[in-house]
Amino acid sequence: MRLYVNVWSTRLLLSVLVCTAVTDAYPQTFTKVTDSSNPVVVDAGPSGYTGASWIDYDGDGDLDLFVNNSTLYKNIGEGNFERIVTNLGTGQSLTTGNGNSWADYDNDGDLDAYIASQRSALYRNDGNDTFTQITDGDIGDTFASRGWSCAWADFDNDGYIDLAITHPAGFVPPSSSPTLNHVFKNSGPPNFSFTRVTGELSSGFQPYTVGTWSDFDLDGDMDYFIGSGPANGSLRRDFLFRNLLIESGQAQFERIASGLIATESQDGQVWNWIDYDNDGDMDAYLTNWGGPQGGVQNRLYRNDAGTFTRPNVGPIGTDRQVSLSSVWGDFDNDGAIDCYVANDNGQPDKYYRNNGDGTFSSVQNALIQNATRRGAAAGDYDNDGDLDLIVVGPGSGKALYRNDSENGNSWLSVICIGSNSNAAGIGAKVRVRATIDGSPVWQIREILAQNNFNGQNSMRAHFGLGKATLVDSLSITWPSGTVDVVANFLPNKLVTVTEGGTVTSVDDSRDGLQPRSFGLAQNYPNPFNPSTNIAYEIAAAGQVVLSIYNTLGEEVATLVDAIKAAGPHTVAWDGRDQNGQPVSSGLYIYKISHSSGTLTRKMLLLK
Repeated sequence: MRLYVNVWSTRLLLSVLVCTAVTDAYPQTFTKVTDSSNPVVVDAGPSGYTGASWIDYDGDGDLDLFVNNSTLYKNIGEGNFERIVTNLGTGQSLTTGNGNSWADYDNDGDLDAYIASQRSALYRNDGNDTFTQITDGDIGDTFASRGWSCAWADFDNDGYIDLAITHPAGFVPPSSSPTLNHVFKNSGPPNFSFTRVTGELSSGFQPYTVGTWSDFDLDGDMDYFIGSGPANGSLRRDFLFRNLLIESGQAQFERIASGLIATESQDGQVWNWIDYDNDGDMDAYLTNWGGPQGGVQNRLYRNDAGTFTRPNVGPIGTDRQVSLSSVWGDFDNDGAIDCYVANDNGQPDKYYRNNGDGTFSSVQNALIQNATRRGAAAGDYDNDGDLDLIVVGPGSGKALYRNDSENGNSWLSVICIGSNSNAAGIGAKVRVRATIDGSPVWQIREILAQNNFNGQNSMRAHFGLGKATLVDSLSITWPSGTVDVVANFLPNKLVTVTEGGTVTSVDDSRDGLQPRSFGLAQNYPNPFNPSTNIAYEIAAAGQVVLSIYNTLGEEVATLVDAIKAAGPHTVAWDGRDQNGQPVSSGLYIYKISHSSGTLTRKMLLLK
């Protein structure tokens, strides 16, 4: 079903109004899940260098969990999991490395898995909890493709997802015979086979760690960033590559040679690209391992129109640990993206709250442990509108933290399904505009298949919206260049957008695609002159009456008096009465009546 009005596709780039959110402080509550019936909790922890991924591998709308001991946990609803026996990782020698990345490489509607290790392998998802290891072609040679981490992206924008694998010389056995990085191009239908390609991304022998993709310059192609270790106490430049597809018409890469991000010496592990200050461009965060006792600062680079600086942002930019994974998400839903850092060698983890003014505070909560934690991933596994965390590490095992914050903040989660682009929407840029603390704020998220230490966060684009009562605009820029826009709808929902503008709402009650709420949003703009939009949502089809009243209780206009389908709707008022005459400035009340009840709000007309 079509959910919202004002949906269209265009290849024009959108201009966005940029404003930084000013947020209030809310307590952040994480609860460690200890239910003995939950296999995620009671199973023995993974060994070696670990990671984890939140993925909906069975397409039922719940986030499932994959942990880098090749254990798959199916989400069976209401926060419960079932361990699924599969052949993922069988015969791969998973004692070292063991990065994983999920994408729909054959565009058949389900997520497939690649696992990098001493013997790397691609597994096709055949449904019904079964996977087939691909053994033919270049990608089927498990030993020749051995590596440390892996990441999917459509680097040539042909609609078929490609793969890059990092190989850390000296780390993945046999260390005596170093191997280059690996890059595989997807041929697409009918066979979706892979061809090994050579070039800048696969040259040289380095102790490469984790490679991540991001369109950091927002030019429409995916760039590649490799943390380069060497994890022995020494430092070196990381390997960062700009994709020249848009400039040249061909997917070719050049190493970024200038600026702080390219020239500072690091013990780099994972690069993440996020817009932490909501100014419309992508900033960078890099974790540094820094030797057994730490000593190298993690780096937060602010993007100022293509020039990168290291501003004074608080402890997130000065703390020195033995850091591996960083997980970015708006955990308190206030409209400013926060960060959790997993630290190795028994050092305390870190949780950094974004203060909304360009700085971060280090916050103590249940996440902060003195443990060896290497991997972590964020996803809303219980579908309650906030981001939960899984953390993993040798010795410390697994820990599942449920986000139980109750601050009343609004949120929006978006699932992207590509049609001309790759089916999982990897590489899509999702932008959301809402009024937070009285100011219009644009936020951006990127759909990625690898963005933490050897794993990935949920591929849903999650946004905190503070006290916003209306989503002014949702814009998705797809890898194909298509832009879809949805305007004026209520928050606090999970929506699926299919490239081309088809939007559906997912209901947690599992009774089909039926909306579950009855709501009346604050009109936008407000105050207004001469017109404004009013969004409302009904849970069941029925008679709707929406009228405007003055402060004397006199009816001024009736905007809706009809039977409406279940779902969100938007109606405009042009500031005129029933006779078409302009009304005077002042305060007005608008009221909706439906079988679900009656709701009213106030609005102000200023001339």
